[in-house]
Amino acid sequence: MRGSSLPSAICQLVLILAASSPAAGAGFEKTIAIPRTGESPLHWTSGGCSVRSVSLQNYPDGEDIEKARRKDPDDKSWVWWNFHVENKSDLKCRIQLWVEIYDKSGHVLKTGDRSDTVDAHKLDDNIRVSTRMRTIDIADSPKAHVRAEIGPK
Repeated sequence: MRGSSLPSAICQLVLILAASSPAAGAGFEKTIAIPRTGESPLHWTSGGCSVRSVSLQNYPDGEDIEKARRKDPDDKSWVWWNFHVENKSDLKCRIQLWVEIYDKSGHVLKTGDRSDTVDAHKLDDNIRVSTRMRTIDIADSPKAHVRAEIGPK
């Protein structure tokens, strides 16, 4: 046995144990249609902590979109992705969220992410991921890919 193989084996074992530990959290992902007028259900749960759905806030209205198309194609809009979360457990949990917004050809137009905690027994909370992008781009975007990592604080 070589001297360097034992520490390497121990490091590999530690990494395997850490990855399979409940403390490591759980990962989820889904490609969704842009939820322009409602909520997109997600139903992601780990250890009593859940991401129930996502909806958009401040999505540009038809008038803003047409004005951008006619007069100012570089007009920008703040669009907030409200992830509706809850925590039914006795412990605070941490949720990391990512959003990737795609154009019609499948290229990523914009990304956003946010990490936050949800208090124990908090049943109606949200975590907001902010994106600022061209009004025309969000209006024409067909889909987004959303991801979450849910684990203990």
